[in-house]
Amino acid sequence: MSSKLGFKKVANKRDFQKGNLLRVEPDGKPILLSEVDSKIYAMDAICTHEGAPLEEGNLEQYSLTCPWHYAVFDVRNGKVSDATVWATDLKSYPVEIEDDTGDILVNLNGTDDKTIL
Repeated sequence: MSSKLGFKKVANKRDFQKGNLLRVEPDGKPILLSEVDSKIYAMDAICTHEGAPLEEGNLEQYSLTCPWHYAVFDVRNGKVSDATVWATDLKSYPVEIEDDTGDILVNLNGTDDKTIL
């Protein structure tokens, strides 16, 4: 059972039964997983403005609103909205799903540069 180089199991798709935001902490690093239209995204879980826990935020489609001061982030790439200049971009991470088990793997080493819109 070898995973791709750099990817680490952080959760399972079954963990999303209670909602579409899930905080995990692989190696003590807070990561927020979000599920939109059956696709899972990963980015830093702490708001860059004043450290709010983003898993308590509000997710509408790809826009995650911080629960404290309402900064808005795109869960696909961690980019902050142009309308919320008091926060800076979050780091996003590549995600792989193992088809046979539903395990969610995240690469904590690199930013996901393969976003195609």
